[in-house]
Amino acid sequence: RDAGQCCLCGRVVDLCDSELDHRIALQFGGGNEETNLWTLCTECHRQKSAREAAGGMPDPTLPEVSGGHGRADDIIGL
Repeated sequence: RDAGQCCLCGRVVDLCDSELDHRIALQFGGGNEETNLWTLCTECHRQKSAREAAGGMPDPTLPEVSGGHGRADDIIGL
């Protein structure tokens, strides 16, 4: 999945150091569709989860979600 790379930092990962994450967290209205899932390294996932827990601060590095809906932080209203 995702060419074996973290979708945020580009680091090459394997099953031991990667996690499947929701681009738009369930708590912000994201779903379990494949288009809302991406591979993150454990460090990027930890940092993204901490930002979301601290109030969902927008992250300018988040790429656009597929389907032309805009940036992830725009969709959740941040």
